Amino acid sequence: MIEMNIAELKAHLSDVIAQIRKTGEGVIIGRYGKPVAKLIPYEETPKPRKIGFAKHLSQTDMETLQEQVDADLDPETLEGFYS
Repeated sequence: MIEMNIAELKAHLSDVIAQIRKTGEGVIIGRYGKPVAKLIPYEETPKPRKIGFAKHLSQTDMETLQEQVDADLDPETLEGFYS
């Protein structure tokens, strides 16, 4: 990891960010010869996906979906399927 002082970082910020983006290696920022901060590449964490029909209208999770699948159907609903 590269070390640089604040004045040097201020003078070359665009170049330092480009280097971090290219190499994926962070930079330790120092003040008066002592490290005070670390500049590291940003990594976006993927969001967990939820399944469901018309996701923009309603969402469900796997437990709720499994409960609905396992639930017994009442006789009236079953009659509707067979008529």
